[in-house]
Amino acid sequence: MMTKKPYLLHIFMFFALFSLSSTNYAWNHKTIYSFDKTLFVGSIVFPQTIKLIPEVSIYRGGVKIKTDTDHTSKKTQFTISDDKSCTTFYILVTQNIQPCVQDNTVKYLQVAPNERYKLYTLEKIKTKDSHEWRISLEENRKKNRVIPDDTLIVIFNSDYVEKLARGNELELPRIIIQKNILDLVGGTEEKLHETEAELILSSLDHKLIHPKLTSQVKQDYKKKIVVVMSNP
Repeated sequence: MMTKKPYLLHIFMFFALFSLSSTNYAWNHKTIYSFDKTLFVGSIVFPQTIKLIPEVSIYRGGVKIKTDTDHTSKKTQFTISDDKSCTTFYILVTQNIQPCVQDNTVKYLQVAPNERYKLYTLEKIKTKDSHEWRISLEENRKKNRVIPDDTLIVIFNSDYVEKLARGNELELPRIIIQKNILDLVGGTEEKLHETEAELILSSLDHKLIHPKLTSQVKQDYKKKIVVVMSNP
């Protein structure tokens, strides 16, 4: 009976060392991955005169972005993750997008014909002390309405957007809504919510026409059972 204990000790030691090594490798792998990414915070700012701000649908890379609505601060906030090396972002505000399909394949997305839009190009510029955003605007072009890859698509009436306000290294420029938005929608907050509810219903189809997001390949490190035997 005593001769079997060394076998069990060897097996136990192997699993302990292997498990520790695997855990450290996995932890380091995750840490490296997070170091390569930056989390950016974005927001849509409504006027303080609105009691309850409407829900807004936002898409990027083929998926709907989760948003948090704060009726006290009158903000809709969201986060996106991107490579640290990425210095250019696009924000599109429009009510309708459509796919360009060739051979049953979605080649790209575009703003629907005759649909009003605002397309902002954001360039992150390094300054002496921090970073700032250089913002350029394109709107309502008749031709070449192709939406750049990884554009942040905000399903909203572009006429209701006043401007993009300054951001910082980790905060995208804020989308500022017109102070007279209630006048623009017909005079009441109820009308604003009805309009946005219709957009949300119509935007359900956008999930189907977005190009599928390329899935990230993650290696699955499986543990192998190895029995170490020694001569008695």
